[in-house]
Amino acid sequence: MDATCRLDLPAVERALRKVQGRFAELSRQFTEPRDPFTDEVLSNVLEGYALIDDYVARGVDLFDLQQLNLMLEINATVLCGSDPARRREFSAHLQATEARFFNNVEGGIKDLYNWYCSYRSDSIFKRAAGVYVRILSKPQLFIEGNHRTGSLIVSYLLMRAGLPPFVLTLDNAEGYYNPSSVIRNSAKHGVKALYELPKIKKKYAAFLEAKAPEHDEFFLPGTCVPARQGSR
Repeated sequence: MDATCRLDLPAVERALRKVQGRFAELSRQFTEPRDPFTDEVLSNVLEGYALIDDYVARGVDLFDLQQLNLMLEINATVLCGSDPARRREFSAHLQATEARFFNNVEGGIKDLYNWYCSYRSDSIFKRAAGVYVRILSKPQLFIEGNHRTGSLIVSYLLMRAGLPPFVLTLDNAEGYYNPSSVIRNSAKHGVKALYELPKIKKKYAAFLEAKAPEHDEFFLPGTCVPARQGSR
């Protein structure tokens, strides 16, 4: 699918700032405590959206064997942005994350890649939800920032299909955070995972699909006509 849609980053920022402004109130509905939604977190996430927007515009395939490492850049961006000084400060952590990403047999990129290849024929929402579940369930793909990185990769996959990205809003915050807590506490391997994870994936796919029509405003007007037909 050739996607030429470009993100309206100011619109994404406005939505995130609304969530930030009411985060303490929203948090009362969350099943687990969440770290504060600081300006630094918001700024880094916005840089992450700009990065995936660039990936999509350039036709980057994150699930091409030669480009899998670009997922590490998304994770590094949500953790410390693109500032060289912050990257140097985080260098040991980023190196450890890279080692985990490539070498973790149970939860590394090989596991995610093999899962994705096995489910390429699924609808885009099921594929995106499955990738999120695979990143976030135990053992997680990254040392830190799995929620934010996973959501950006979900957005990347949706955008590659011509669909709007997933963006945290006042309307979907509870529906995002609470299932994410369930996923984070679930193991990706073992007998329990065989029947538990498909159910979680199905519910999260339904959540993504239900919210997608509301997010057309996150594309710049005139840059695309979202290709919904056949995307499900």
